[in-house]
Amino acid sequence: MGHEELVTDAVRARAAAESAAWLRAGRSTGRCDRPAAEAAVAAVYRAHGLAVPRTVVWMDSPLGGALASWVLRHRQEHRLDGTLLTDTEAGPPLRVSEEFARRAEERIREQLPAGGAGRRAADGAVRRRLAGTFLDTAGAKRLLVQALGEPLYEPLDFDWAEAEPGAFELEQAMGELLHPLTNHELVAFCLLVYRHLQGRVAGLVPDHVARPARVMDVVTPPPPPSREAIWFQDRFGGFLEPWADPARLIHWRCLLGAAGLPTVPALEAVQAALYRVGWWWPLDDAVVLTERPVTLHHTPAPPGDIHPSGVLIGYADGYRVEQQDAPRDGAGG
Repeated sequence: MGHEELVTDAVRARAAAESAAWLRAGRSTGRCDRPAAEAAVAAVYRAHGLAVPRTVVWMDSPLGGALASWVLRHRQEHRLDGTLLTDTEAGPPLRVSEEFARRAEERIREQLPAGGAGRRAADGAVRRRLAGTFLDTAGAKRLLVQALGEPLYEPLDFDWAEAEPGAFELEQAMGELLHPLTNHELVAFCLLVYRHLQGRVAGLVPDHVARPARVMDVVTPPPPPSREAIWFQDRFGGFLEPWADPARLIHWRCLLGAAGLPTVPALEAVQAALYRVGWWWPLDDAVVLTERPVTLHHTPAPPGDIHPSGVLIGYADGYRVEQQDAPRDGAGG
């Protein structure tokens, strides 16, 4: 069966509905229904065979979430005395006001389980980050290849892959279908906040994060990302967010539907959770969830352009991100 028969009117309708749901969630400035959000996040852990986190911390913005995730990931709960995040030697290097840092510590501390703040983890112990696990679409790819045949786009052997029937053709057709439905303004919001966060927690990049070096005609590591982006990922990465991450899940879930294959419960659970929270950092036995913005303004892109301008994103804790011209290159979460 060719991809023309697989991408039916029903598939097109589903893709449009998925895109509309993504846009509604990404534009929302309403407070999260916290019990429903926590239940949705717990369902994600269960769908991946993991224990539901005993520690849940809510913050009002991605900046507060980044600080909370650093504390929990590095098991620094016992050091929350109001000075951890303002101590440039003990805590991460921050470019935030002392007032913001102290308020963030207070918010984190008041949400920890009784007695939890006094427990000291083993030296060097850190909690595992789970964002990559939750966005893993390898299982969906295997189902498609098994049902429709190899290959499903092999970037290093494009000419060979393009000549093969099956999953590759459907993947290409789905990409063409979803591209005009992609909410580029939401992706731009994600990139803008991501870059802004890097500026707020930027510090000296350790020597072990390699500087790009040219060997013959190859630059190692290849830019982007920059050394600063690599450092940010190491310290504060591992998050999921409702602006760019849903696009990947929509793509693969619609592919499965077009092929007549069953849904993957783990992917369905992640998609549902993304629409109920702001940014979130899933960790072993702990999770940081953030509220949505309270202000979200932008000027729609002019005809022929996909990038909004005049973006203003504001959060309840005072964190604000503003830019007249949205950035135009990519960033990872």
